[in-house]
Amino acid sequence: MRSHSTKIISNGLFILLSLSIILFSYFKCIEKELLLPILGSFVTFYIGVLKQISDEDNLFKNLFEAFNNRYDNKLNDLFNELKINTTKILTEDEIKLIIDYFNLSSEEYLWYAKGRIPKDVWIAWKSGILENLQIPQVKEIYENETKTKRRELSYYGLVKELKKQI
Repeated sequence: MRSHSTKIISNGLFILLSLSIILFSYFKCIEKELLLPILGSFVTFYIGVLKQISDEDNLFKNLFEAFNNRYDNKLNDLFNELKINTTKILTEDEIKLIIDYFNLSSEEYLWYAKGRIPKDVWIAWKSGILENLQIPQVKEIYENETKTKRRELSYYGLVKELKKQI
């Protein structure tokens, strides 16, 4: 995940800069009176970086949980049923549920595009979306929902992203 590598880099940078300042002080390149304020500045910066990483991790966790909760058993059961029964006639509620799924998928893509969803998670989700678009009833609804440029744009770039694989 992005924040793990950021933590490693920030830890290494913090240690390197701190040691450099201490060595500069030892060899009289920095006056001793400046040592603590400079180190304090680096500690403050380092804590800020860690806070930013923690905030990003919390945002991702919240988004991940919210998206998974919205992709509930009802939707999963419908997709599983449609994979088996490719001639099933959908009810109006089932059609609305599938359209809600497209909206959920577009929100997932939006947050991925904003850098809030890690690439490996998006690849997994996109794989699931593409798999669900293989279901004839789902594909038909998707094509109807995205048949005009205006309708396509309402999905925050998801349609363009999926066209790369379809």
